[in-house]
Amino acid sequence: MNYEEFSSYKEISDSKFVKKFKVDNGNIFFVEPAFYTQMIGLFERYPEEKEKFMSQLDKVVRFNKEVAFVYDFENPFLDYKEAILREFVDITDACKIFYEDKSRGSDYGD
Repeated sequence: MNYEEFSSYKEISDSKFVKKFKVDNGNIFFVEPAFYTQMIGLFERYPEEKEKFMSQLDKVVRFNKEVAFVYDFENPFLDYKEAILREFVDITDACKIFYEDKSRGSDYGD
């Protein structure tokens, strides 16, 4: 699966589960599939927030030598060793985008 939103970065690894990219300054970052799914959900509902979100994400990857964008920092998908872990809300909160990522099942069973 291509992550078009990250096409400005060099993809250096495409494991079965996590994508790894390199920034032009040498920093690297990982993107877990669940983080990417949350990000796409935001862009589909609020396309006007895409530029702001991606700009903040770019600041994070340029400032930190190694970053992993994870679904849950307490239970990352892989052991990222030296990487700092950032969740979806870390980026949205920094942008002042208040988006609740919840999918709602049916109301049956209430």
